[in-house]
Amino acid sequence: MPRVAKGHIEQLPSGSFRVSVYAGTDPLTRSAIRLKSTVRTEQQAHIELGRLLKEASEGRTPESNATVAKLLDRYLPIAGWDLSTRESNLGYIRRTIKPAIGSMQVRKVRGPLLDTFYARLMRCGNLACTGRPFTEHRNVPDLRSDPSDPRPEWQQAADKLRAAIETGELAPGDALPSVPDLAQLQGLKPGTIRHVFIALAEAGLVHIRHGRTTTVTGEPEGGGRLRLTRPQYDHDCKLSGCKPHVCKPMAKGTIRNIHSILSGAFEAAGRWEWIDRNPADSARPPTVTQKKRPATPPADVVNVIDQARAAGQRDIALYVWLVAITGVRRGELCAVQDADIDLGNGVVHIGFNYVVKAGQKLRKDTKTHQERYIAIDPVTCALLQEAIDETTSALAAVGVALAPSAFLFSNDPAHSRPWNPDWVTHRVCDLAQAAGVDLDIKGIRHYTASQLLAAGFDLGNTAARLGHSGGGATTLKHYADPVSEVDRRAAAYLAQLTTRPAAQSG
Repeated sequence: MPRVAKGHIEQLPSGSFRVSVYAGTDPLTRSAIRLKSTVRTEQQAHIELGRLLKEASEGRTPESNATVAKLLDRYLPIAGWDLSTRESNLGYIRRTIKPAIGSMQVRKVRGPLLDTFYARLMRCGNLACTGRPFTEHRNVPDLRSDPSDPRPEWQQAADKLRAAIETGELAPGDALPSVPDLAQLQGLKPGTIRHVFIALAEAGLVHIRHGRTTTVTGEPEGGGRLRLTRPQYDHDCKLSGCKPHVCKPMAKGTIRNIHSILSGAFEAAGRWEWIDRNPADSARPPTVTQKKRPATPPADVVNVIDQARAAGQRDIALYVWLVAITGVRRGELCAVQDADIDLGNGVVHIGFNYVVKAGQKLRKDTKTHQERYIAIDPVTCALLQEAIDETTSALAAVGVALAPSAFLFSNDPAHSRPWNPDWVTHRVCDLAQAAGVDLDIKGIRHYTASQLLAAGFDLGNTAARLGHSGGGATTLKHYADPVSEVDRRAAAYLAQLTTRPAAQSG
């Protein structure tokens, strides 16, 4: 038989009456759930007791004692984030949300608390900062080699760093200095440090994030509470790279991302009847001022393509050309296979996006989850035909046929693996720098959008070409020239009206 809910009424010293009803056990925390309410009169208390008993008998438990950290853990599997977004959001949850409010009960979070949290991040993104000076310590051991030890330098350093991790001197989540910084601090070769990090990453002890600091594997202890690094008794700040803290406000866009994560999690908590309202609805994250980048002149794109060709990097030159002509995203172009190209009809099928995140390599659907067909001109068709013929001939020389699933851009002889989008980004930036041009792949997409709109092409077609949803709102907001051609014509028209005729000016 189901257990019958029980409750009681007690009078408080203030004269009010508190009603409490036992409603079972929280499935997450395994603690007792009690529905509570405080009223002024004893008659109201009996009415409230009946209402809470009814809620408990129906299985409604809006006052779950689950913490924000538990809520986020339950929310993650259903959040619906793609691979790139998931990795970024997990970083926000691990580094900021859980240490700050992870231990709080979900039902006690209110909008003003979130506003205070966001204001604190606006002041400094380091949660250890209280406004007073302090030193950011790193417990990095002395990795310098012992001349009497016959083992290679990298192995000696790896064993010392491994011991620091296994003994807890370096805790889960702790960040290590970058390869150049650590090499300079301890007088080691950068190649030695890279070898150490790779060896420890293969052992699962550290997590290497390209473009970011390497961290010790694992979640910080203490249920997400903030942990301050305490120096060891024989600590050497100079070798470890410790430095005085300098406040760095968190970017407004990052704070809005954190707000979006919390809003989604609290919305789920409302559906599950853990809370009766979403506290994020009454919070106000900072407003982000969108800054449009200046329109890229055609000469800059041409210079980068010419630089690639002059350097013998014809495949990179073709890649930049295709981005400029089609406006596709970098991962979408990396994911294009020969089967996606219809040279007879002059069409390229964009249906996938290639991403490499956290060691995972995935050919997935596009960012907007929509496939599209993009028209290409005869010049582009000729360039693509030349590239495909060259690859086909090279494979035929060794008795291998080019498969329809072969990727258009690949460093693999059979073109079975596509380019890493990060790799091609660095290559394009290096070529742009060599050409004396400030340009990247996203800037080339801006070039495509701004040039098409300036030439009077339809906004809907331009947005579809770039893969933007929303009918062109994103294209106008982020990609269009900040000063449109129409606005320039408007200025010229007003100047013509306002200018005094030459005959009158005399």
